[in-house]
Amino acid sequence: MKRLQSMLSFFEKVTAGIVFVTAIYIPVFYGWDLVIHADILWQILSLSAVCTLGSVIIPLEGGKEISRNAMLIRTILYFIYINVAVLGLGFLFGWFTFRSGPQVLGMELAIVFVFFVIYLILYWTQRREARRMNEKLKERIRMAKK
Repeated sequence: MKRLQSMLSFFEKVTAGIVFVTAIYIPVFYGWDLVIHADILWQILSLSAVCTLGSVIIPLEGGKEISRNAMLIRTILYFIYINVAVLGLGFLFGWFTFRSGPQVLGMELAIVFVFFVIYLILYWTQRREARRMNEKLKERIRMAKK
């Protein structure tokens, strides 16, 4: 159940990141006058779901502890997965063409931006949760000493 909640939370963040980047990417590469069809919404949701499914390689907070090196390797593998998913599906959806270097660079910058913003958000929330738990633990220790 905790994995499902984590994945739903992650899905929300990924979807918001893709929508934000799309709002910038489309006017930059296609102009403000581009007519967009509703199928882009399903494409965004599909891409978000695929990206979220790959997050299973990242361990849950409070789950089995892994070393920093193992976490780094998993993060790199997940980043590669995200690149393949976004570039592959983005190409299939017609969001860009590999013949246009600037579009590919734009997609890669978008991937890096969304990936690291989400990681920073997750890091910040986990750090805040750890502080909160440590404070509660200190409080319980103080209460037990009395």
